[in-house]
Amino acid sequence: MGREGITLAVGTETRLVAPGPVAALWRARELLALLVARDLKARYKRSVLGMLWTLLGPLLQMAVYTLVFSAIVRVRVPAYALYVLSGLLPWGLVSSATLASTWALLGNQHLIRKVAAPQAVYPLSLVGGKALDLVLSLAPLALVAWIEGRPPSPSWLFLPVAVALAVAFTAGLSLAAASLTVFFRDLRHLAEIGFQVWFYLTPVLYPPSFLAALDPRLRAVLAANPAAPLLRCFQAPIHEGRLPAAGEIAAAAAAAALSLGAGLAAFVRAEDRHLHWF
Repeated sequence: MGREGITLAVGTETRLVAPGPVAALWRARELLALLVARDLKARYKRSVLGMLWTLLGPLLQMAVYTLVFSAIVRVRVPAYALYVLSGLLPWGLVSSATLASTWALLGNQHLIRKVAAPQAVYPLSLVGGKALDLVLSLAPLALVAWIEGRPPSPSWLFLPVAVALAVAFTAGLSLAAASLTVFFRDLRHLAEIGFQVWFYLTPVLYPPSFLAALDPRLRAVLAANPAAPLLRCFQAPIHEGRLPAAGEIAAAAAAAALSLGAGLAAFVRAEDRHLHWF
């Protein structure tokens, strides 16, 4: 269910062959775009500010975290507001899209039963919407950079690569979360708690050196944290005005490829069983 086939003629025999998952998603790209538009309209329906919340939300979070962690916790980082925002934006994509995707299949089961399309379009449409939020949020990010005395530099040209890596990483997590929640409904609540813990073990609000100074054992946690190199691909060009180190780019690319490959493979393998668990 949900997979379109292609017809091949072999001699006098006609066979129906299922396309690969990537080819099937490409053929369903128009549906994917419609779902992204639907999600955006539903999210901002009857909102006075509408999509301006895409820009204001990260700025308000940044203001709160900057006040708490610079004045109370006393994290000493130059241009701290810019540092926080450059980490919050990619983290927001990863966390919000993955958590929203836990309900992507269950919330669209009426469409899944009626529309012959790859089920992966439902979680991926949420990733697409959140990715658009991230891209739009680069405008207030540039404003904060100017205010902090670190205006956009040529290193910002690396950001499309950073966004692509973050989207690929998030897509893998979202596909896995959407599929697993069909079989284990409690995963949605566990994921919310897990992301809260993950957030504070990721260098979003403080640099890696700050965490390691609190407890040397956290060095191993940071080294194993796949989100850390992804965030560095944003923090280095935005906050530090330089390209990420080659090792950071390689680690981010490996995390993105592993997440996307594993998430897509697991989703496709379980796709035919989702309907029986709705």
